[in-house]
Amino acid sequence: MIEQVKKRDEEYGLSRIIAGFSWEWISKLKDIKIDNCELAWNSVAEDWINSANSINEVGCIHTIQGYDLNYCVIIFGNEISYDPINNNIVIRPENYRDKNGKNTIRNPQDLQNYIINIYKTMMLRGIKGTYIYACDQNLKKYFESFINKFQSKIALPNIVFLTHSIKPFINSIPFYDLRVSAGNFSELQNTNNVKWIKTPDNLRISKDLFAYQIIGESMNKIIPNGSYCLFRKDSGGSRNGKIVLVESSNIKDSEFGSCYTIKEYQSIKYEDENGWQHQSIILKPRSNDSSYNNIELKYNDLETFKVVGIFEKII
Repeated sequence: MIEQVKKRDEEYGLSRIIAGFSWEWISKLKDIKIDNCELAWNSVAEDWINSANSINEVGCIHTIQGYDLNYCVIIFGNEISYDPINNNIVIRPENYRDKNGKNTIRNPQDLQNYIINIYKTMMLRGIKGTYIYACDQNLKKYFESFINKFQSKIALPNIVFLTHSIKPFINSIPFYDLRVSAGNFSELQNTNNVKWIKTPDNLRISKDLFAYQIIGESMNKIIPNGSYCLFRKDSGGSRNGKIVLVESSNIKDSEFGSCYTIKEYQSIKYEDENGWQHQSIILKPRSNDSSYNNIELKYNDLETFKVVGIFEKII
């Protein structure tokens, strides 16, 4: 998001980051800490919008009064949340750091109205567009029900789906869409509805290869959203550290389809009188978005667990 607002500032000018008062203004250093990201509050109070380093800083409600921006980034801090059960906004005064507002407003309802009004005001600053980031996970999910989540865009290769003259594993390899598949992967391979894509150049073809398009951001450090990828059917052996396509009835991954996911594989084992045994398998996202969590399959889950393929490369 920070990269995006800097690009907008280069293109249109007057693009800034502003935030609610979830962090104290202690110094001119980076007082704002969100996961692995550290940001600095505005270094000047007067005419901060036009100050020399403002694109690298975070303003507040007081710095934008009377200003309009082309693009605005708004960080919703941990002082504001959402209650999904009662369907209402929740204010957490213990996380609100504006001493002036907190010390002068004693009534909880008045404080809630005051904080909500701050965010309403900030959300009207961006004339061309507004980016939103919510620190609180409940509030984030609430926003995502109304606002499309940002997804990176990539230039896709020229993938050719063959409709005639198909010679399986000679001039083409199979393409599977697990998001719309029924049954398990083995059944999917036997169906007549498999699509075939023209064999990419410089590919040493074999009957173990298949293609799949990755939709989503959970692996975007390695596989950008929208990439067509080549997989090789699993033949056993060590998988630790490899990116795998797995199938299990205990996996629910909205990006890749029910019962399937693509993650980095990590096995935790223990040794007993029968030798080495799986204790659990951890499927790790490799994303720039820290909201994606590990998927852990315990011993009892492993009966339905199957590694379908090993990631080879982006086509």
